[in-house]
Amino acid sequence: MIIILLSIMAVVLVTMGVLLYTKQAIFFSLIIENSQNRTFLRTFGIIFIILGILCLFVGFLNHLEWAITFLCGMLIVSGIFSFLLSRKMR
Repeated sequence: MIIILLSIMAVVLVTMGVLLYTKQAIFFSLIIENSQNRTFLRTFGIIFIILGILCLFVGFLNHLEWAITFLCGMLIVSGIFSFLLSRKMR
């Protein structure tokens, strides 16, 4: 069950990372388009892609402790991204 759920999470993370890295026009409707925001989106795009790949490895390890630790870390990174994006939307 852990493998299936983390595989779905990996697909979501990689998809979100690719959207942040390549399809930035979607997010520029929410924030101002400048080089600082472009770098911000690309940085978090790379981080989400790395988290997605790491998620697959954690899923194949099939250890509950590693999965919970990864999910806590992923939620922290996602929260930081959401907080910083909301600050840029002002």
